[in-house]
Amino acid sequence: MVILQLLVIIGLNVYLPWRLGGLLGLQSKMLLYILFSAGLVSGIASLFLVTRFDNILINTYCNLTWIWLGILLYLTCFMVIFELANLIHKLPPVTTGWAIIALTTAISIYAIFNAFFFKVTNVTIPIKNLKREIKIVQISDVHLGIARSQSYLAKIVKAANELKPDFVVITGDIADSKAALDRDMFAPLKELQRPAFFVYGNHDAHVGLDEVIKKMRENNVTVMQDDVLIVNGIKLVGINYMKADDSEYDPHQVTDKTIKDILPTLDLSGDNPIVVLHHGPWGVEYMNEHGVDLVIAGHTHGGQLFPFSFMAKMRFPYMSGLAEYKGTYIYVSQGAGTFLARMRLGTSNEINFITLAPAQ
Repeated sequence: MVILQLLVIIGLNVYLPWRLGGLLGLQSKMLLYILFSAGLVSGIASLFLVTRFDNILINTYCNLTWIWLGILLYLTCFMVIFELANLIHKLPPVTTGWAIIALTTAISIYAIFNAFFFKVTNVTIPIKNLKREIKIVQISDVHLGIARSQSYLAKIVKAANELKPDFVVITGDIADSKAALDRDMFAPLKELQRPAFFVYGNHDAHVGLDEVIKKMRENNVTVMQDDVLIVNGIKLVGINYMKADDSEYDPHQVTDKTIKDILPTLDLSGDNPIVVLHHGPWGVEYMNEHGVDLVIAGHTHGGQLFPFSFMAKMRFPYMSGLAEYKGTYIYVSQGAGTFLARMRLGTSNEINFITLAPAQ
């Protein structure tokens, strides 16, 4: 799969400068080939650099590289549309070439602007055996680091406090790069006015799990690692990031444990409603077998950038919002931050205000 993806990317970096240069009537396409090749190499290099170094030059380099990859996505989309339209009716090459550049620029600017903000998404979920309404704020996938700073987290904490929940859950990927650890970007979490509970995600593990856990605890957040706690009459279960079962392929795998294996080891007995926190929106069928009422997850970003949202839907049946599986609800946040490019199209950064209501 990784090799196939790399071949597709290399193919695009050959095709796009050749075709675009031809449309624009350029005598030499060498400059375009250099530009696209530099973007490809930079994209690969940035994934190595971001977890190992923290300085203004590397951070700027990585941010610009990721924005370029986002622009490349939309340039590809418009080129595909052009090729299909050109089969039906021959289009004027130079005019079409500049139109593609203009449309790519406009869409990219909007996607960058859209990713600067977050919204509050409200949902009400009926829960059996619940004695009273419980209000929860979910914060997921902030991706603190070179693209998201301490000030962004402070805005999220302020919004969470204004909602006055009973407690806060943080469903992984709080960190995204070494910068998040070096600059102590977690400090605003100490300002949360309600108890907060955290389960880690794949990015937290890749950045430095021990350090992430330490920072969360230093800022008064309860870290849950395959734990069960009674919170406001709810049996709150926090599961480490893991696959659903051994049949599942996960390129981000950080442990050999699976949800299928771990659930029987947890105390899920009693009449208390069971709410599971897990970074990834999978394993719901196994949770249903163990009487789980609600799964709260993140990870998908809702696809983040159209048309990736269509592809993400094939990868993640539960991609965003509320769904139900045989009486077990699953709620998936689009996340408060972004992965790689600080861009969003067709999705929004969000924190989630979840109201659990007694089922009628």
